[in-house]
Amino acid sequence: GMWRNAILAAALVITLSVGYRHGDHVTILKRSQYQGMRTGWSELEGRYAPHFGVDRTLHIDPMFELQKKTAGQYKTHDSFKVAFSFVNDRFLSPWLTVTDGRGHYLKTIYFTFTYSGHHLKTVKVDTDYHPKDALKVPPNRIHIVHHWEADKGEDTQTGFTMLTMLTSLGSWAAITLMFRKFITNNGDHLAKGSSNN
Repeated sequence: GMWRNAILAAALVITLSVGYRHGDHVTILKRSQYQGMRTGWSELEGRYAPHFGVDRTLHIDPMFELQKKTAGQYKTHDSFKVAFSFVNDRFLSPWLTVTDGRGHYLKTIYFTFTYSGHHLKTVKVDTDYHPKDALKVPPNRIHIVHHWEADKGEDTQTGFTMLTMLTSLGSWAAITLMFRKFITNNGDHLAKGSSNN
């Protein structure tokens, strides 16, 4: 009854607080903007998803989805932008210009993920572009770099909090044991005193 419910509730809290394990996929959604129209959010394939705590570089064709939707070739005089969302919209990137329509093309997107323990804390986005007019046509791929950094300050605070909790728990256990011993010893003295009378 009551104990089973308490155990289930504790298991649920532990499960919810675990977060990610090293190598777990982090959900990433993308959307694009072209000729004044925006697509809805769609999940990026698993092979392009960040893996928790794993640094890596990927290559993606930014125009593929656009060509698939419009059934035509990308026109080089139009701008094209993408945006990304992580962990159910907890972290949203700004619109990133893949091309401005004037010969300026995106080369690399850098995602820097900050984590504490098993939890994603922040996502920072930086971009790098090909030199203007270096390319005559849109590149067939852009680089996506996933870099992970531990949040040292947060980890220190978490460690201090855990130490404080364990010290408090240990103190409580010691006081409880001392109190039990006191009650047991005084109970024996009272029992002996009443049997002597």
